[in-house]
Amino acid sequence: MPRKSATSVTISPKLRCQRIYPVSGTKKTVADLKTVGFKLTRDQAINLARVLLAVSQNWSDIDITAFRSKRFTDGTFPITVTTAD
Repeated sequence: MPRKSATSVTISPKLRCQRIYPVSGTKKTVADLKTVGFKLTRDQAINLARVLLAVSQNWSDIDITAFRSKRFTDGTFPITVTTAD
């Protein structure tokens, strides 16, 4: 088995989650909410952790955004990790 260097490691920027809470159609307004959340599978959690670890090396502020509109054919919701730095 050939050796690999650390430069061969890649991180997928395609982040997804199973569900976003509160769900669309809730009667509460954003001002009424005390918490928000998203449900992840094990693989989704590992992928998010890898992305957060990588970007936190260079970014001082990190924004995580989950979109309520289902954009993928598998029924998952998109998540983005960005910064204003």
